[in-house]
Amino acid sequence: MTRYIIKHFIIVLLISLVITSSITFVLFSFKQVDNTKERLIYDVQLIDYALNNKKDFNKQIDKLSPLSSIDNSRISIIDKQGKVIADTYGIHQGKDHLNREEVKEALKSKDHTGFAIRNSSTINEREMYAAYYDGQYIVRLSIPYNGIGIFLPLMIPSLALSFTIAFIVAVIIARLLAKRISQPLTEISESLNNMTDDYRFSVHKYPHEEYNNIVATIEKLSHRLRKSMRETQFEQNKIDLIIRRMNEGFILLDEKKRVLSINKSAKKIVGPLHEKDDFKDIKLEALRDALHSPEEKIRVKLKLNNRYYKCYVSKFPFGTALFFVDITAAKNAEKMREDFFSSVSHELKTPITSIRGYSELLSEGVVTDPSLQHDMLEKIQKQVDNMSNLINDILLLSRFDNDDIVVERVPVNMKSTVEDIVSSYESLCLKEEITIHKEVEDINIMFHPQQMANLLSNLISNAIKYNHPGGLVNVNVYKNEDDLFIEVSDTGIGIPQEDQNRVFERFYRVDKGRSRMKGGTGLGLAIVKHIVSFNKGKLTLTSTPEVGTTITIRFPNI
Repeated sequence: MTRYIIKHFIIVLLISLVITSSITFVLFSFKQVDNTKERLIYDVQLIDYALNNKKDFNKQIDKLSPLSSIDNSRISIIDKQGKVIADTYGIHQGKDHLNREEVKEALKSKDHTGFAIRNSSTINEREMYAAYYDGQYIVRLSIPYNGIGIFLPLMIPSLALSFTIAFIVAVIIARLLAKRISQPLTEISESLNNMTDDYRFSVHKYPHEEYNNIVATIEKLSHRLRKSMRETQFEQNKIDLIIRRMNEGFILLDEKKRVLSINKSAKKIVGPLHEKDDFKDIKLEALRDALHSPEEKIRVKLKLNNRYYKCYVSKFPFGTALFFVDITAAKNAEKMREDFFSSVSHELKTPITSIRGYSELLSEGVVTDPSLQHDMLEKIQKQVDNMSNLINDILLLSRFDNDDIVVERVPVNMKSTVEDIVSSYESLCLKEEITIHKEVEDINIMFHPQQMANLLSNLISNAIKYNHPGGLVNVNVYKNEDDLFIEVSDTGIGIPQEDQNRVFERFYRVDKGRSRMKGGTGLGLAIVKHIVSFNKGKLTLTSTPEVGTTITIRFPNI
């Protein structure tokens, strides 16, 4: 900026000097012309005074011409009629000069003088003329005149000196002025360069209001920038927090396929990647193909570590975003539905086949013995009951799955409820030679009566069905502080360790033949698990083959 100011300051100065010098030169030239005019008139009057009318004018003017103060001067004597009677050049003698401008002016003016600048027809050069009329004749003096340029040599030394002094002074002043003007801007620039991370800077006040206005404007912009950065940082922190904490995996790549951002969930899926790592080296071929695909939006299905993911790849001008969604639960649910319908079809097929067979025998009259007919009808009724129980259990589980359970909690007496369930299984206990031992506290809890009945019925019926003849079933219900505990144990066949995690699955049976023989649907423990989960309880199973099984349920804050 200093050079800019000095440069333009000098240019303005030079232009000013040229204009000033030109005006000065013109004014000086006109002044010199006036001075020359006065001198010529004075010289012509002296010549007139020195002339003698009685002597030869030609001889006199020849002698007087060298005495003129101006070189190359010409003297002419003209009478009243304008006739040239004497001339230093001698070529115009006798000619009429009455129409000459200076002659006419001398004849008419009050001071009898005349002046003119014009081209001489005698020598064909521009001349300056001065004439004086003394009453008898006119004395005219002329000198060569080449315009105001003749005075330029007189002014060159002074103009050169003035230019030099003015230029030196201008450079000094310009440098001082430029430094004074640019110094505040330099200080402001240094303060901005030393700005803190939160865009704060320190600048003192200046004597010129313009600089203070600049500083005030920058401070306002700095304040807005700080506010904008805080808002941007706040929004960025929210986005980063959401990305870090969400269960879905998220990866953002730049245009060179380098990692810009990655959350923990994505690292668990694709491996330990970090920011600025090259994602093109990823070992997952499906993802590499998606990144090189010209399509802007792609969905890729992946199976990693026995889990299923759906990756949504979106391409932008600045990079690529990958969004991983764990669809393992959906896959398992789909498989579970397929297994469920397959199991339902299988479970319904057996009683339907049995019912069809017995009904065909009866309808075709193959069996005529009344006792056999009655026996077949009882078996048909039993299969119908099994189908009814199976359908009811399926409908109940479906309502749990769809969260279509409306619960009305009422006080439920645990002692009477257990006794009712146990009494309903007396005939089965006698048949299987099973003894049920009850230790139930006389307590009331807020619960859904039918859910509690289903839970206890399934636990007790399983303990009876999968017990040894002469075995024992223990039913304990007690309260510990605010938690209700239900414990049903048996001395039956037990459950192998490898099956214990699956016995609560639908239609899963450890001993399929025994289950069907006992009339079980394979859904009892699944219903128990859903009732416990629905009421925010906790279920524990311990079992030893050929020793027995114990199922403990805890309902908190009952």
